[in-house]
Amino acid sequence: MIKLSQRLKLVASFVPDNSCVIDVGCDHAHLGIFLCEAKENIKVLESDVNPNPLKIAKENIRAYQMEDKIEVVLKDGINDLENFIDTVIVSGMGGILMSEIINNKENLGNVKTLILSPNNEFQTVRATLKKIGFKIEEEKLITEKKQTYLVIKAVKGKGRYDNFFGTLKNNDIETIFYYTKILNENTRILKRIPKTKVIKIIKLKKENRRIKNFLEKRP
Repeated sequence: MIKLSQRLKLVASFVPDNSCVIDVGCDHAHLGIFLCEAKENIKVLESDVNPNPLKIAKENIRAYQMEDKIEVVLKDGINDLENFIDTVIVSGMGGILMSEIINNKENLGNVKTLILSPNNEFQTVRATLKKIGFKIEEEKLITEKKQTYLVIKAVKGKGRYDNFFGTLKNNDIETIFYYTKILNENTRILKRIPKTKVIKIIKLKKENRRIKNFLEKRP
């Protein structure tokens, strides 16, 4: 079986069996190959805006004899999305760019599931999901090489959750680590920020209070 990072294994775990998937910004198609090895009845469309990684992707697909399950296309995001696609994966990029990719819900007419893995701007991604009519079914934080990623599985529907914390639970180790890190970073900034930056100070103090309340809250 092809080797994947722990983050991409988590992404893969959120993909339903019997899915027709597009992996946006697929790089070398490792995720698609893994999905076809690990999931039942999966069809994968590997897409990228850059032809160079697609060339390597084709070589990898051929090496793993997956030509009957994986197709490679040169495509920008989810524009002109094929009608048979029901699951969209976008991973390994900033949350703002990711939100721009998924923001036009007209491109998601037949899509049932979004699996997203931003490396920042988690609030922006959650807010965009609400805007386009998707709700978070499951999400989890994972840290690799000192970078924390959020992996979200979203389905069509209305979501009711705070964009800052989403549906994360405060008894999860990765969640505690991530928000404690933000709390410590904010505290360091507050110690050296000029007193004239009143709005910034108020914002950071408010955020710290929210994080403390979240982490100390018991079920």
